Amino acid sequence: MKNEDRIFAERALKRLLICSQLDGVRFGSGPGMVYVYFAHYSEQDPDILWLHIDIRKIAVFATQEQLRIFPPKNLKELDDQESFQLFLENRREKVKDIWLGSTSPHLYMMFESGKILYVHGEDQNYESWQIGDGYGYGEDQWLIVAVPGNEIAVWSPGEFE
Repeated sequence: MKNEDRIFAERALKRLLICSQLDGVRFGSGPGMVYVYFAHYSEQDPDILWLHIDIRKIAVFATQEQLRIFPPKNLKELDDQESFQLFLENRREKVKDIWLGSTSPHLYMMFESGKILYVHGEDQNYESWQIGDGYGYGEDQWLIVAVPGNEIAVWSPGEFE
């Protein structure tokens, strides 16, 4: 992943998600997919965002120290029940910060409670995750994608450049 792409994507993610809260979960259109909704209960636009996770290697860490000592390569892919339980246990958590891995587009989302949501972003064949403001299946003005080959892609309004 190119450093300039990571920096731009992080700026977009922060613009979109900081101060939003984890507001809901729904089944994806196919097996293994899950959609997580984030909402801004303010005047911020866009007010609804979705995180589509296709590769469910996800975890919530209680502290940054716990995150530092855990090797992501050991993370197993969660089944439906495990992934929905993970998000249910963290409902209404408000996003305080968000960043990407330095060499892979792993997604790290810190909540106000100090917990950190980790979404694995590296896959050679699939888009591991994507975040956008379109209703569930496609982008409206914003789309950030962990694309195959360990890269990140961003589509944003022209004025964001």
